[in-house]
Amino acid sequence: MLRYSSLILFAFFCSTALYAAGSEEGGSPLMDFVWKAVNVAVLVAIIYKFAKKPVGAALNRSAESAKQTVDDARNAETKITAELSEMRIKIAQLEKEALVMVESAKKDAEDERELIIEEGKREIVRMRKQASFAMQQELRKAEEGLRHWIAEESVKLAEGKIKKEINQNHQKILVKDYMDQLNLPKGAV
Repeated sequence: MLRYSSLILFAFFCSTALYAAGSEEGGSPLMDFVWKAVNVAVLVAIIYKFAKKPVGAALNRSAESAKQTVDDARNAETKITAELSEMRIKIAQLEKEALVMVESAKKDAEDERELIIEEGKREIVRMRKQASFAMQQELRKAEEGLRHWIAEESVKLAEGKIKKEINQNHQKILVKDYMDQLNLPKGAV
């Protein structure tokens, strides 16, 4: 490849020198265009020859960089997909745990409700017993008060009746009998 390039360059330089020497009057515009095209082609070939490696290396680096970016993006996508799957699993587990907790709370609330109802029933029974005891106490107090009142009233009525029935003579007889009983020796009764 190097030989062909150098041969083309040599031919180009020689033809350019011959053309410039042979045309004193300026030559034809077509030939002038052809030589300019050849000069541009030679210039492109020289640039290609010397710029091929750096431009190719830059393009390769750019392609490798793009490939690396795509690979990194795929790896990140895979990682994110895996993390998303993990999160979905964790969310499903948390939802299950939440349902279990709700059921447990419902059961605890039902148990607490039953306990409160039982405690209320026991309290009602206790209060009924206490009320019954208090009523019996009040009834006894009322009966006692009624007996006391009846006794007082009976005494008052008896006193009134006795006062009406007993007169002075009768009182003297009673006093005499009582005095006689007091004068009797002990054990003579």
